[in-house]
Amino acid sequence: MLHIYPELVEKIKNVNDVLKDTYNRSTEGKMIIRQKLETVSADCRKLNRVSTDSLKTWLNGKEIAAVDGSVNQTKGEPPHILYLFQAIAKTTTGFSCHTSDIYTPLLEKENEEESSTHWRSYMLAKLELEAAYQLLEQRSLKLLIMDGALYHYRIDAPDEWERLRKKALENEVLLVGVSEEITTENLVTLEAFHSYKKQPYTYDRDLLFGVLHQDELLHVKAVQHKAGLQSVWARLSSDPAIIGFDLLEEQASFKEEIGNVLLTLTPMGGRGIPLWLDMIDREIRVTDKLVDALVEQYIDPELKHRFFIQKRNNRPY
Repeated sequence: MLHIYPELVEKIKNVNDVLKDTYNRSTEGKMIIRQKLETVSADCRKLNRVSTDSLKTWLNGKEIAAVDGSVNQTKGEPPHILYLFQAIAKTTTGFSCHTSDIYTPLLEKENEEESSTHWRSYMLAKLELEAAYQLLEQRSLKLLIMDGALYHYRIDAPDEWERLRKKALENEVLLVGVSEEITTENLVTLEAFHSYKKQPYTYDRDLLFGVLHQDELLHVKAVQHKAGLQSVWARLSSDPAIIGFDLLEEQASFKEEIGNVLLTLTPMGGRGIPLWLDMIDREIRVTDKLVDALVEQYIDPELKHRFFIQKRNNRPY
């Protein structure tokens, strides 16, 4: 049985009350946000699930694929860490391309944490982009879904991103990035939403929580266009939280078609993410057990104890 101090219980209750007062959103409040969206000329559309026959016609013999990557590390603090990376690009018919790598700051001349963090982001993005490019070379695709915003690939691995972007346009493949964690604060930059700036945090995901109806797509032209990309928000299931997806500016006219397909791939009662993305995430995830097993089997015992075992792991409780 857990022992919880009464003082902690009172403090968490207080936090709950303050959060409710600060971020409370009534039904009327949601309607006000929808009205404000109209004043900024937001494009709000109802998406439709596509029938099997219609989807086959749309694909015209081509395939749908998704890309995801995973990274995990041994327990410890830099530079005494091994990072393990994997990425996969896989069609819904089962054809896949894999990439992987490993990195440790112990082999770098400069062991600054900032350098390690940058390398970690670069390596994961690079491997995902390489897996995607390999799949584009080997399969005839109609839609390629990346896990995460396309903009972050442009930042983290610009050369690999540009190569994939050109390949997708050349092969007429619709390239889409799906984001489940929306951390932008775009709406409050618009005058109609300035009143929400009094809140400590004004993320778009929080302002739009429960505002979009199920199967709705939202595009606010004034704030959802950046660096050759267009982005939209959508609610693809009964879950009240929005997701986002972005696409190449050259393919922006297909956003409703893409939204319909993403909706079709998403369970109505699920968490609002296309099921194929969740399935390949499970397949490629680098788990703690996998990290421990690889280190145990392939790292010399003395090196393992010297670099990758923390004293705290030997506590008697």
